[in-house]
Amino acid sequence: MARSYKDIAQFTAGSHISRIQQSADGPAFRFYATEQFLVDDWQSAIVSAEKEQWVKTHQEVVITQKGDVVISLIHGKAVRVSDENAGRILGNNYVKVDVDDSQVNTTWFLWHFNESPEGRRQRIQGTQGSTVVQRIAVNELKNFTVSLPPLAQQKAMGGLYLAAREKRFYQQRIAALSEQQILSLLSGMI
Repeated sequence: MARSYKDIAQFTAGSHISRIQQSADGPAFRFYATEQFLVDDWQSAIVSAEKEQWVKTHQEVVITQKGDVVISLIHGKAVRVSDENAGRILGNNYVKVDVDDSQVNTTWFLWHFNESPEGRRQRIQGTQGSTVVQRIAVNELKNFTVSLPPLAQQKAMGGLYLAAREKRFYQQRIAALSEQQILSLLSGMI
């Protein structure tokens, strides 16, 4: 039976960064930005801390926590927030997704949204905007449909999906380091 995303999860839009009111005595936060998203998506291992912007505020903002599912409305992908990227302000280009654990396994949801033919088709249909900047509308996202397999099957599929992503990341990392080593050796031969 097909269910809509809004039946199996709650969606919290990120904070509008330009509307955050700063206060000198407020707690300091960094932003969850593209660099952090790419790290959580197993696409990058390098984060430049010197470029990061800090903000102090008492205002209620959406803060990432380890294990949160976050969808980038610009990238059209879902990731799980890592421990190193927890405690950051989630901006308005992102949506936090709290799946109903009694119906959906979090890692399976990531696979479904990112990789399943059903998820891909709906992402393409739900994307709005010019060819330069495309974005998924949150209301469209909530209406995506999903056919749920049993939880045990979801858990197995999600686990395999994350293991495959992690394996690919490390294989690419090893290949890049190996290439750097070879290039360094070649440079030393001159």
